[in-house]
Amino acid sequence: MIDSVPYWFHSIDVGNGVVTNGAKSPEQMRREWEQMRLPDLRGKSVLDINAWDGFFAFEAEKRGASEVTALDFFMWAMDVAPLLDYWKECRDSGAVPMPYEETVHYKPDALPGKRGFDVAHQLLGSRVKQVVADFMTADLAALGTFDVVFFLGSLYHMRNPFEALERVAAVTRELAVIETEAARFEGHDARAMWEFFPSNELNGDVSNWWAPNALALEGICRAAGFRRVETWATDDPVRAENGVERYRLVAQAWK
Repeated sequence: MIDSVPYWFHSIDVGNGVVTNGAKSPEQMRREWEQMRLPDLRGKSVLDINAWDGFFAFEAEKRGASEVTALDFFMWAMDVAPLLDYWKECRDSGAVPMPYEETVHYKPDALPGKRGFDVAHQLLGSRVKQVVADFMTADLAALGTFDVVFFLGSLYHMRNPFEALERVAAVTRELAVIETEAARFEGHDARAMWEFFPSNELNGDVSNWWAPNALALEGICRAAGFRRVETWATDDPVRAENGVERYRLVAQAWK
């Protein structure tokens, strides 16, 4: 069953010593979980937005969350393995990829990218609920509210990040955890700043749009409706160009 999935992004322990062969190693997945610094999830309801293979949703279930919902659409609609081949061809040739939803690899009627989630869900005997929807257009009233919300690896893919975080705040009762690409702008630590990528400037990926600095991420979370925000880096900044350093940033945003 695991081998029937052409591409795994998450390494997921499905029991009996079997772990899916994810692009992110088991060690990396454990590290990313620990970097969120989550409170005790026992008895909590959890929403994992843009869940992909579902590692974080399944892990929340293992940690005692009373109800877990995994929501995705964009990656579930993608035929990921050939899409990555296309992206690598573009990178190697110096070409700018087409918007991914305009390629032949985008198949919203078939949802080929959901195969990994479905296999892991079955092998784990999971009770995680699944919602096939674009979070930016989903009916939030129908979705409901959750004690803890994960918004991981998503903010910098959002065309409208402020609207996205307002929607995250609307479905959060207690805590949202936001993990994102970030930037530090030398000499401007006291300013809330974002870098905008109009094409594929960030990692050759046309779906990457924004990178905030820490002050901007804290500010946009508060403006979106969160009362208290704490941020921390999860890796060492890497110098890019013109005084810009790139790294990953986590925010805990409390209602």
